[in-house]
Amino acid sequence: MKNGSKKNMLVIVGGPGSSGATTIAKMLSEHLNLERVYAGGVFRQKVMDLGYKSLEEFYFLATQEMFFDIDREVDAYLIEKAKQGNVLLDSKAFAAIATKKGIDCTVKIWLESSLPVRVKRMVGKQGDISFFRRVFLYISTFFNLANRRRADGRRYMELYGVEYSKPEKYNDIVLDTSNIDEKETFNLILEKFKDGRYFE
Repeated sequence: MKNGSKKNMLVIVGGPGSSGATTIAKMLSEHLNLERVYAGGVFRQKVMDLGYKSLEEFYFLATQEMFFDIDREVDAYLIEKAKQGNVLLDSKAFAAIATKKGIDCTVKIWLESSLPVRVKRMVGKQGDISFFRRVFLYISTFFNLANRRRADGRRYMELYGVEYSKPEKYNDIVLDTSNIDEKETFNLILEKFKDGRYFE
């Protein structure tokens, strides 16, 4: 598979924040020699283009319809990239969108992880900080990730009728990464590629 180039290859990787999805998407895109398109980055750029200073500011101030408008723009862009083929899409929602729209995918992967583990991973990226600062970040991150997941679930249901809490409905491979690191996750996915014969 390394440096392979199957025509119209379309790989989808998704997962909630700090599940490891983006890291694994980068590793797979390099391994499979595919362009990686990060939906979150496209969304963030569109928010910046509207004049917001940060994604957090947009989340706090934007109306539901503003969210929906950007979601539709991002998803339309991803659909066009999918049609071109030979791409890996790093997106929380696209596996479900592809399933509902009948878009043929080589493989769709969802990485799950428990909320406490995801919070620990995110806070751990802050490096050497004081105990009280770490506690504050843990609590605020816990509620931020929980609220964002609920908000994403509501948006995807209203926009596309997607059951965000049931990734097995839309993905070929669903893995819980709570107790495994990036290398173990990557190797396990490669094994599942072989077992499922996705690239033959």
